[in-house]
Amino acid sequence: MYWSMPCGCYKICNYAINGIGDSMRFKLNTGRTIWQGEAIEAGKNLELYRKAAGVCYINEEDMAKLGVNEGDSVKVVSEYGDVVVSVKKANQPMPEGMVFIPMGPWANCVVLPETNSTAMPSFKGPIYVDIEKTNEEVPIMMDLMRKKYIEC
Repeated sequence: MYWSMPCGCYKICNYAINGIGDSMRFKLNTGRTIWQGEAIEAGKNLELYRKAAGVCYINEEDMAKLGVNEGDSVKVVSEYGDVVVSVKKANQPMPEGMVFIPMGPWANCVVLPETNSTAMPSFKGPIYVDIEKTNEEVPIMMDLMRKKYIEC
């Protein structure tokens, strides 16, 4: 797969998505949500946090094209990594071709890891991702951290 870089050149990415359907390209947006903020205060190791931050909001039209329903798992792949998250129907107007993942460790897996000495990854794009339905489970925090930082 070739990724268009900001400089106009192309980067070759060697990854394969091993899901159960066809993938689609989206523009990823990230940010805070009230639910992510509430859940992070309750505890990052709780199921409440996984259900608030381990999700991908997709509009109904794109959900239909992908063949997914709310609660299905999808694999999100960028040039920086991949992560499995749960589908949520966008609860606010969202243009076709755009998805939203709340800030947190699941989004961290697919955004630019450079922090520019702020200890916070760059959550703003444009970041292009490929998404497809998968049978994989959304990882709990401990498994996500192990995969990303220990077993890499």
